[in-house]
Amino acid sequence: MKPNYTVADMEDQWERMRGGDTHALLVLYEYNYSDLLSYGVQLSNSTDTAKDAINDVFLHLWEQHVKLKPVKNVKAYLFACIRRKIFHPVYTDKKLWLIEEAVYESTETSYEEVLIAMQQSEETRKKVQAALEKLTARQKELIHLKYFKNMDYREIELVTGISVKTAYNTIYNAVRSLAEELRGALLIIFIFFLFFISR
Repeated sequence: MKPNYTVADMEDQWERMRGGDTHALLVLYEYNYSDLLSYGVQLSNSTDTAKDAINDVFLHLWEQHVKLKPVKNVKAYLFACIRRKIFHPVYTDKKLWLIEEAVYESTETSYEEVLIAMQQSEETRKKVQAALEKLTARQKELIHLKYFKNMDYREIELVTGISVKTAYNTIYNAVRSLAEELRGALLIIFIFFLFFISR
């Protein structure tokens, strides 16, 4: 069973890693791997690309561990690292953001899979899938961060580099688009779903 580390626990492991503790590096890697992988796949649409990005990030962190600064939210920091590694492969960690707010544990399953799993009929699954496929890659990414990683808009800004206003508008438009597609019972299910995963 995956241990339930707190934000403070992760910060402690980060400090140990900065001090040269290889076990702490392994803890950070193993504990965050599944979340980073799901996010990386969401961004790149490639499991191999996501895995390579994760390995590159942790290799670089270890190589530069004596130069790293304290981080108060390791998970959000790593999310930002993975995003930049995928979109800007030559980017180094010299200017990585320090993110202050807490990011809570959440499911590793994509919201597409959860929504589809809630439906029983093939026809309904097709309708849900068709609605989700109409979202842009950016809309999918922001919904993933907002509702599955429980990030607030400020954290999303720090991870993605887009403004709070843009993030809000993008998510709003995505939900509105889904609402237009998923009418009636499907819309009720979708609202129910968003309400509970955001608690």
